Amino acid sequence: MKAIPVYLKNTLRSLRVKNGYSQKEAAMLLGISDATLRNWERNAEVVPMPKIPKVAEVYHTPQEYIFFGRESAFSEVLRKRRIN
Repeated sequence: MKAIPVYLKNTLRSLRVKNGYSQKEAAMLLGISDATLRNWERNAEVVPMPKIPKVAEVYHTPQEYIFFGRESAFSEVLRKRRIN
């Protein structure tokens, strides 16, 4: 299977917003606290592996299209892509 380019992926924050969820609603659907979701949205590297399928389910997005890294790193990838 060919890897999905990073610029085609979505951050957790963007997926939450696209799905129309507040942080409180999304956290409840994911079975986590609001504080945990805020942490995950800043740095999705900390999302535990067993929770990844639930994230994909709640946000109606295949795992391959979710960026599980630091939000700042994702922004840098997009910025570089715009420059090139």
